[in-house]
Amino acid sequence: MERKDFETWLDNISVTFLSLTDLQKNETLDHLISLSGAVQLRHLSNNLETLLKRDFLKLLPLELSFYLLKWLDPQTLLTCCLVSKQWNKVISACTEVWQTACKNLGWQIDDSVQDALHWKKVYLKAILRMKQLEDHEAFETSSLIGHSARVYALYYKDGLLCTGSDDLSAKLWDVSTGQCVYGIQTHTCAAVKFDEQKLVTGSFDNTVACWEWSSGARTQHFRGHTGAGGLPFFKGFCIYFNRIL
Repeated sequence: MERKDFETWLDNISVTFLSLTDLQKNETLDHLISLSGAVQLRHLSNNLETLLKRDFLKLLPLELSFYLLKWLDPQTLLTCCLVSKQWNKVISACTEVWQTACKNLGWQIDDSVQDALHWKKVYLKAILRMKQLEDHEAFETSSLIGHSARVYALYYKDGLLCTGSDDLSAKLWDVSTGQCVYGIQTHTCAAVKFDEQKLVTGSFDNTVACWEWSSGARTQHFRGHTGAGGLPFFKGFCIYFNRIL
């Protein structure tokens, strides 16, 4: 059949096909399929797959898409983000979904922050940290070598760590570098507190002392207790002693 004659025939049969009932259309298709060979069936299969696919996130109004997304768990949503750029854009824009995901992890939500991408990032960071905690990879660990006996007292402030030991010494460490900034001879330390110039120690020898970092000299010494005061006493003493520090 010539191309022109074929196009005329196709137009005529199309008009007739459109005038049929749904049942008649189905019977017509069944008959045509039964007459088709492998090439025609393969062509039909390839085109049907495309025709039957519907991207509902792209076709639905945004409000309806957000409503449907609320029924999915966060892990499924993250998987859906990988389907296409359009899906990722829509899912990442749903503030309520990611705020709820963060709430379920125990986060306190600031409702004034309505940036959905912000809450998605918060959720992803929280999930990553939880995974790191489970795998014991959440924190970097290092050893500070310097004391020759057990370390009993610790006090951390502004990137500096003070340690007091049974070896009758106290040391001030730079946590970021692991270097010992100061090391002085003291009594046995049960508790420590410090600032840039001074160190206050509470000891098992029932005394409290104040030391100068730069010289290592003991500047004040307080006696009078007949037993170890312990941390509650020492914390109360340090509040009073802050005027010296």
